[in-house]
Amino acid sequence: MITTIIFDFDGTLADTLPFMRDRMLRLIKEAKATDLPDNEIIEKIKAKSYPELMKEFKISWLKLPFILAKVYQAQMDLYNEINKIKLFPGIRKLLGRLDEKGYRLGIVSSNMKENIKKFLEVKRLTVFFEFVYCEKNIFGKEKAIRHMLTDRGLKKTEIVYIGDEVRDIEAARKAGVKIISVSWGFNSKENLQKYQPDFLAGTAGDIEEYLKNPHYCQVGSRRA
Repeated sequence: MITTIIFDFDGTLADTLPFMRDRMLRLIKEAKATDLPDNEIIEKIKAKSYPELMKEFKISWLKLPFILAKVYQAQMDLYNEINKIKLFPGIRKLLGRLDEKGYRLGIVSSNMKENIKKFLEVKRLTVFFEFVYCEKNIFGKEKAIRHMLTDRGLKKTEIVYIGDEVRDIEAARKAGVKIISVSWGFNSKENLQKYQPDFLAGTAGDIEEYLKNPHYCQVGSRRA
């Protein structure tokens, strides 16, 4: 029985995509990895996982510390832009309905806790969330999920994680929890489908439909 719903932050609750994609474009150009126009680079970013992007643009894993430093700097800069970040359509209504039904709500993200808390305060969403866990390493979200499970005394069968990226699917699988992917975020619907999440939602309302009967909903059975 699902009692607790864990949300990713970027691309799932908060539309930080324009900001983060702009920073990714800068990073790829700084690395002189491609001469492709911006719109084609963006399409590749949406269609591939991080390891696939590194291979696509011939970026060595030796540069990973440099990349992580750039990501961290982008997150620090985001703090001053939080007031401009929008909530995705239908999310506020979904959170209210889930809260009314007695679900415990939390956030597990690789963004900075300061950014998330400021966003929740600005959007007046703090009341809905019981906890926030963050993992600095963008490839280490599995650790944050496991930490959250232990810290909160939750069973794996009691939670579902909701995210917008391939790495969210991979992290949930490694942690042994169910995963709902959303098609309005960082990775494309087609890319997400390849990694077979437990459910693929095209709207916030689809998430609520899945929760009514998670055992009978199949991957991609709702519009996305």
